[in-house]
Amino acid sequence: MVHSILLAGLVSVLPSGGHVKGTLVSEQSAVQPGTVVTLGLRLEMEPHWHVYWTNPGDAGIAPSIAWSEKKGAAPDSLQWPTPDTLPVYPLMTYGYKDQVVIPFTAKVEAGAKGEVVLKGNAKWLECNDICVPGKAELALTIPVASASVLDPATKPMFETARASMPVDSKGWIWRAAISDSFIYLKGLPPKMAPAYVPIRFVPLDQGVVDNAAPQPWADVAGEFRLKIRRDAFVHLKPDSLRGVLLHPDGWLMPNSKGMRISVPLVPATAADTVSPPAKAKTENGNASKGLLVALFFAFLGGLALNLMPCVLPVLSLKVLDFLKKGGKSRRHVFGHGLVFAAGAILSFLGLAVVLLVLRSGGEALGWGFHMQSPRVVAILSLLMALLALNLWGVFEPGAAFSSMVGGGSGAGWIGSFLTGVTATIVATPCTAPFMGAALGYTLTRPPYETLLVFFVLGAGMASPYLVLSAFPGLAAKLPKPGAWMETLKHVFGFAMAGTAAWLSWVVGRLSGADAAGLVVGLWIFVALAAWILGVGALPHRSKAARWGARLTFSVMVAFACALVVVALPQSASDRPSQAESLATEPFREGTLAELRASGKPWFIDFTADWCLSCQVNERIALDRPEVVAAFAKSGVRVVKADWTGRDSLIANTLRDFGRQGVPFYVLSDGKTETFLPELLTPGIVIKALEFGK
Repeated sequence: MVHSILLAGLVSVLPSGGHVKGTLVSEQSAVQPGTVVTLGLRLEMEPHWHVYWTNPGDAGIAPSIAWSEKKGAAPDSLQWPTPDTLPVYPLMTYGYKDQVVIPFTAKVEAGAKGEVVLKGNAKWLECNDICVPGKAELALTIPVASASVLDPATKPMFETARASMPVDSKGWIWRAAISDSFIYLKGLPPKMAPAYVPIRFVPLDQGVVDNAAPQPWADVAGEFRLKIRRDAFVHLKPDSLRGVLLHPDGWLMPNSKGMRISVPLVPATAADTVSPPAKAKTENGNASKGLLVALFFAFLGGLALNLMPCVLPVLSLKVLDFLKKGGKSRRHVFGHGLVFAAGAILSFLGLAVVLLVLRSGGEALGWGFHMQSPRVVAILSLLMALLALNLWGVFEPGAAFSSMVGGGSGAGWIGSFLTGVTATIVATPCTAPFMGAALGYTLTRPPYETLLVFFVLGAGMASPYLVLSAFPGLAAKLPKPGAWMETLKHVFGFAMAGTAAWLSWVVGRLSGADAAGLVVGLWIFVALAAWILGVGALPHRSKAARWGARLTFSVMVAFACALVVVALPQSASDRPSQAESLATEPFREGTLAELRASGKPWFIDFTADWCLSCQVNERIALDRPEVVAAFAKSGVRVVKADWTGRDSLIANTLRDFGRQGVPFYVLSDGKTETFLPELLTPGIVIKALEFGK
């Protein structure tokens, strides 16, 4: 599903393809008023190219038609022939090769005269080693006559299309049971059934099963059994299992390779979860590639964190560090890169351990959980304020702070490590692209896999600096150190001050305006401490004066942190409600079930005040007048799930969707649920709201 969303975002910017030809065909050369005409979207593909099924699987976009003129007839929705499996390691997709006719019907008006005219625009994604969007302008004119007449030229292609449609599972007795990780499908066939061979289930709904995973099957005393791994990224909990069972030799009567099933899902019992017998065959011997995909996304997500607005100010310190080390030996610079990476990776692992421990105790927590504590956010705000003062030259402690920006050799190693730690801490309010799928995977996996995913997240974030420190040739391309660096330090100081101000605003959202005022007051207090240190620890001062200034600084900063712990409540229950320009109602117990049962369009915005990406999305995308108007025009019911404070309902709902953090956006047209990207634009949202177009 994640891949499909990304591809959908690319369709509007990629050049159109030309490897698939699309036309509109009719089974009748003349139609009678009041009858039904059978039409089809015919797609003819060049060798090695393919298009996608209604559920494309792990990647792709299904063909669609947007009608611009419907004279004399009302077209119905597309009817999908049985797809082929199209594996693209490590993913699995579903679609069609060579050519396909996707049929549909149109009811001719009872008073139709002259001719029926249909015009529209067809869109699809055509893929080989690459994927490009395809399109065609469709136009069809059918004469209206006293009796319908079959067209001999198109009759064979419609016969083929009908033969390839999935057959109903009439006469079968089904049971489908669901556990945390698997769906167990059992079917008792009628007396006349085909021989069992490796059979595969293809889901109609996205986000239900792991498309690429093998599906062990067995014939146990004439009963068909299939074990299907659930989607570890999305992990939806559907009420029924809908899809097509693929049989390579074809199901009997008629000879179709697909059988349509829709089975209610019940909780799995011990009898359901018994593994197929050892003699049962499997589709292939390869293990599920879910972990490899999660690790790949984790690395990309960690890499993307470097560009997130909550991380960039801290990592600017590391850029200054590399600039100052431009004349150092390769071994020295690479050593600092390794220490920085160790700080980042160990911090990610520490967060993973805390999450695992707290979850084992029943806490509903996710990515960025510590940002839900007003005390933690306030202390981080003070830390960012001190970093800004240090970059502005107010004080030089000669230890961790100075080493973070390339200070003394002895303390520089500690500073590189602490920069990695700090970067990780301030990264947690952000969920970068690709991170959602990787973190969602860890929800149902063993602890060692969770630790491995978090390890790779840290490695991804540290990788640019490791590469830069490992190859002096790249570092040599950086500007040479000079007086200009002092100006750059001052600029970065303003970035740090901005981060501190944003964090104080988060405190206000968590605990009220008085709490935010306290943090701002403590800024002045720690600024005084920094000034005392800067003035009292100058080299011409006596040793006693320097130590006195350092002691005063330490005591004052410790007092400020202690005051935060004592004065700010840990609970966020008294925070003010958020004024919303788009959301019309808050997320409550039973909201999701009510939305799904309504059959009407809805949208849930999972957000938090401490999530900077969420706030950016709201201001540049969701709260734009044209987007608000698009929501109103589409009749979408908008709900905001505000996760600023700890809320087990929202945390558990995120977990059910296969997510650990925010931002997260779910849009439904009343039938199908779609996940929007972590980074939004007005165009992405408006395009998603164009249901059926």
